[in-house]
Parts: sequence; structure tokens; C-alpha cells
Amino acid sequence: MENKTGKYFKYAIGEIILVMIGILLALQVNNWNNNRIEQNEEKEVIAKLHTDFQENKKVLKDFLIEVNNQMNAQITLMNLIGTSKDELFKHNLDSIFYVSFGYSEIAFADNTIKNIIQSGKLNLLKNEKTTDLLYKWNTLSEIRKTRVTKLDNWSNTELIPYLLDKISFKQMDKASNYPWTGISKVKPDYYPLFQEVTFENYLDNSIWHYQQVKERCLETDNLIDEIIEATKPSGK
Repeated sequence: MENKTGKYFKYAIGEIILVMIGILLALQVNNWNNNRIEQNEEKEVIAKLHTDFQENKKVLKDFLIEVNNQMNAQITLMNLIGTSKDELFKHNLDSIFYVSFGYSEIAFADNTIKNIIQSGKLNLLKNEKTTDLLYKWNTLSEIRKTRVTKLDNWSNTELIPYLLDKISFKQMDKASNYPWTGISKVKPDYYPLFQEVTFENYLDNSIWHYQQVKERCLETDNLIDEIIEATKPSGK
């Protein structure tokens, strides 16, 4: 009986060990599958980020061209302040005003970032540098939006109202080819405007806002380059 009990005991222990080994193997296989799925998801997210930020690079380039054009037009206007009437009217002032009031929008491809943050999948990215760059992107985006908003508010609530009785918006908008634009029958004389230090100050502050937007955009451009490099597929 003791012999049989010992055999049954050893058999039971062996069964338990086999079951435990089976469980451990199953867990190992499950972990391997989960890791493989996460790795595939990470590769997919990285690839999407790389594509998005290549597109963002082009979007920002176009936006910066518009910002530079508007800023340079306002600098041209400011440089004409205090000049003689003959010198002033050598320039197409309506055209310069039109460019200086150009409005540009910027819409980045950021759905991938929003999705991984909102779904809590940011931990999929094993590269800590990439994660840090994406957090930096979100922070810089908020700063840039604030700067652009301040510029728009200044233009719409300060500079444009100041110019309402001093220039012809109808004539200025002639460059747009809108049907209601054209030569103004009551076009005011622009010369007195360019003798006002107030106009110079308005332009100076407007150009300062443009400079802030431009600096944030240049920072954004550098950050985009870093993200493109960090998400570059292996072998490229």
C-alpha cells in the first residue's frame, strides 16, 4: 500500500508539473503573440506618422511662403512712410495692401497623433525619443496657434478698423478679381496716411506679430525634420 501510495503521489506530482509546464508554455505563446501584434501596430503607427509629417513639411512650407509675403508687404508699406508724394505713388499701393492683408490657414495632418493619444496607445512606441518629440509637437502646436490667433485678432480688431476711412478696400481687393471690386469712385488720398506716425506704429506691431508666427513656424519646421528622421523606416 505504501508503495502504491508513493507511486500515485509521484504520478500526481508529475501531472501537476506537466500542467504547470503547459500553462507556462501557453502564457509564453500568448505573450509572444501579443508582442508580435504590438510590434506590428507600432510599425503601422510609425509608418503613418512618417507619412503625415512628410505631408506636414509641405504644408508648412506653403504657409511660410504666405507669411513671408504678407510680412514683407507690410515692411514695404512701413518703409514708404514719410516719403514724398512722388516717391509714394511710384508704387502700386493697393496691390501692396492686398498682399499685406492676405489670410493663410494651416491644417496639419495630425489624426494619427490624436488617435494614439486619445486611445492610450502612445505606449506602443518603444522609442522614447519619438514619444518625447510627439509631446513636444503638441506643446508647440498650441503655442503656434496662439501666435496666429493673436496676429489675426490684431489685424481684424485694430489695423483694419484703423484703415477703414483711409484706404479703398474695394480698390485694394481688385487683385482678387471678385465681381464687386474695382476702381473706387471716392478713393481717398493715401498720401496723408503715409505721413502718420500712428500708421507706422500699427504696422510695426503687426510686423512684430508676424515675426512671432514666423519664429514658431521655423521651430515647427525643425521639429518636423526630427520627427521624420525618428520615424524613418529601417533601411532608408
